[in-house]
Amino acid sequence: MEEIKQLDKDEAEQVLKLPNSWREKGIQEGELEAQKKIALNLLKEGLPIELISRATNLDYAEIEELRGRL
Repeated sequence: MEEIKQLDKDEAEQVLKLPNSWREKGIQEGELEAQKKIALNLLKEGLPIELISRATNLDYAEIEELRGRL
C-alpha cells in the first residue's frame, strides 16, 4: 500500500482498479462457461440450435462448434 501512495493520482487509481477488473473478467468467463454447458446439454437433448441460441445468448457459430464436440 505504501508503494501506491508514491504513485501519482491517476496511476494509483489504475492500480486499485486492477483487482476488480480481473474479478469481473473471471465472473464473465464463468458465466460463458455455464452457458456453454447448458447449450451442450440442450444439444444432447436434441433441441434446435435456434432455440438454444435464444436460451443461452450464444451465437449460432458457437453452438455449432459445441455440437462438433459431441
